[in-house]
Amino acid sequence: MGKNLRLGVSLGIGILAAASASAQTAKSAGPAKSAVASGGTRVSAPLLTASADPRAFGIQDYTITVISAAQFQAFYPGGVELQAPLDFSTYSRICADCGEVGTHYFANLDIPAGAIIDYIGVNTATTVDAAMGFSLIFRDHLGGFAPLVSFSFPVHDGGGFATDMAGPLNILVPGNHDRTFLLDVEQAARPEFQYFGFVEVWWRRAVSDAPATASFGDVPTSHPFFQFIEALAASGITAGCGDGTDFCPDNPLTRGQMAVFLSKALGLHWPN
Repeated sequence: MGKNLRLGVSLGIGILAAASASAQTAKSAGPAKSAVASGGTRVSAPLLTASADPRAFGIQDYTITVISAAQFQAFYPGGVELQAPLDFSTYSRICADCGEVGTHYFANLDIPAGAIIDYIGVNTATTVDAAMGFSLIFRDHLGGFAPLVSFSFPVHDGGGFATDMAGPLNILVPGNHDRTFLLDVEQAARPEFQYFGFVEVWWRRAVSDAPATASFGDVPTSHPFFQFIEALAASGITAGCGDGTDFCPDNPLTRGQMAVFLSKALGLHWPN
């Protein structure tokens, strides 16, 4: 192992150890400003009774998109923007004026078209069940919208931080043109502080559904690899063989052809 690699591994282990120790301290002590729960309301979304396990193995690897609470904008339920402070002792958002009226934290979700969202986790520290909740909202170009999933969070042991995972959700993002996906973290009206740290979205890529008609004469819709060959053609990775009317699915692949396939599929480029 080279010197630079050893240094990187040692530094990484040190950072993970420090983060783990910090997380354990925060979990055991809870947020510094948390108070005894009394009065107040709760969000109406269903309460998560168990956190999902998003681990996956094999070819269905997940990409995790994390949006910090600092990236969210806060609004009262009527739409008036709220100045919700960032608590620097925990790097989380709190609403200092939500004893009578709750608040919503909004942020845009930016993931590629064709992705499938399987899990959504929200990191919070609350004083009662359902003090905070979450919704993923679809909004189209005509102003129509619909919640795709909603849930609220249980109080955690000791009142500390934990990430509650919902899933599997199997939500397809068909495209990003003329539409948006909004993350909505809701806080009910509570007299004590409720803490919100981040939202994490676990998503994976998927091969598009097969079209109704075939692009190549030798790969009919009944062919076992029809869906995947059509996906290559639609993505511009292959134009078939010969004059392009066939794909030649049984022909061997040269190293040169492999280079073309991989370069186009991965979008390979190099700096000037």
